[in-house]
Amino acid sequence: MTKAKLIFIGVTGYVLFSLILMPASWLIKMLPMPAELKLGRISGTVWQGEVSAVHYDSLAFDRLSWSLNGWALFSGKVQLALQSGSLQNPALPYIKGDVSYGFTGAALRDTMLTLPVSQLLPMLSLPMPVDASGTLVLDVSAYQQGQPRCRALNGSASWQEARLQTPTGSWLDLQNLFGTLSCDNGTAVLSTDGENVLGLEIKAVANAEQLLVNGTLKPSASMPQEVHQAMQFLGKPDAQGRYPIRF
Repeated sequence: MTKAKLIFIGVTGYVLFSLILMPASWLIKMLPMPAELKLGRISGTVWQGEVSAVHYDSLAFDRLSWSLNGWALFSGKVQLALQSGSLQNPALPYIKGDVSYGFTGAALRDTMLTLPVSQLLPMLSLPMPVDASGTLVLDVSAYQQGQPRCRALNGSASWQEARLQTPTGSWLDLQNLFGTLSCDNGTAVLSTDGENVLGLEIKAVANAEQLLVNGTLKPSASMPQEVHQAMQFLGKPDAQGRYPIRF
């Protein structure tokens, strides 16, 4: 090995480890951040550290920690193991999984995200004012960034312990609602099959600025009469008795 190669390896190694051991607060301050994102106290290094709190719009994460996979750097990508919150505390968002960024863009692997529905509601543009509770669970086995949003997406989504408040103020127990996550023509898609007490069969598409929902509702006969009466606000039913839902 020539002297020039040894110098190159030495300098590269020095720069790499200097970046890895850099205080995380220094690096994060240099990164562009959206106005909706607010960070608490940052501690640790780029290699391993945490943020005491993360606020994005109406969502509030508690203690977001990360750990860098050093071996992934040799394959040309930055890979972090992230964790925030606890599954035992559904009042706060929870995340655990592997996030990476390389030559092909961002990717997720074996990542679970849970969000309190009460914190999520203010971020949605709904056709009518509603109040709801429960937990939204996104379980992503694999995601690869693409144009405009994704190249691959495989996972599931569910609304656990779903409850919805009616116009009269009473609460409906909707049990658990399930859906699938996929990528269609570069766009992330959430779809349900209608096998639930609401007969909710939708296709929700996440575009650049908003969530577009298109589908139908056909509440089961076991639902209270006020639920069936509320369907009139969604328009006229089709030949199968399904009401349109679009927003």
